[in-house]
This record gives sequence, C-alpha cells and structure tokens, in this order.
Amino acid sequence: MTLEDDIFGPDPDHDERGPRISVAPRSLPGCRDLTLALAGFLTFALVDTVMMWAPLTRGGASAGSAQAVTLLALAFGLGGMLVWSVRGALRPYGFGMMAAWTFLTLLSFGYLTGLAP
Repeated sequence: MTLEDDIFGPDPDHDERGPRISVAPRSLPGCRDLTLALAGFLTFALVDTVMMWAPLTRGGASAGSAQAVTLLALAFGLGGMLVWSVRGALRPYGFGMMAAWTFLTLLSFGYLTGLAP
C-alpha cells in the first residue's frame, strides 16, 4: 500500500506484480527469404573469388587496397542500399551479401576480402 493509494484509493490498473508486457511471437523467415539470402551470399562469394584470384595465386604481392574497398562497397554499399533503401523483395539479398563479406573475412582472416597485409 502506498501513500497515493491511501489518499486517492486503490488504482485498479496498478498491480503489485508490475506492468504486463506481451510479446508477440515472430515468424521465422520463409523459404523465399532464405533462398534470396543464399543467392546474395553466393553472388558475393563469386565476385570475391574473381576479384581475389590473381592476388591470392601470385603470393599476395599484387593485392592492394583497391580490392578491399571495392568489396566493401559492393557488400555494404549495394547490400545496404538493398536493405534500407529499396526495402521489399530484395532485402534478404542485401543481407546475404553483407553476411558473405563478414563470413569470408572471418574465415580467411581477411585474405579473401583484401584486408590482410
């Protein structure tokens, strides 16, 4: 019992257990969204393979920051545009591209995306 309850009477909306918070369950992504995300992942992986083939086969001497900047712009520039600007149908595709850059960078310690020295 609080002083407010003594003065104004008990509040029927106030419960000693606190406010009730309801959380609506979210649905999982559908097959279409997963397919688009996988397509974005594979597209970025293919572009990354083509761009980084020569630097990786020649010992890394010709790998410059141009490849790293281009791959970053592709993954987060185009992928981010698809996620936040375009919205709608190609949103999972953009997420797939960004996830591919992150995965390939972590998997190869930056060699596959041009970040390693």
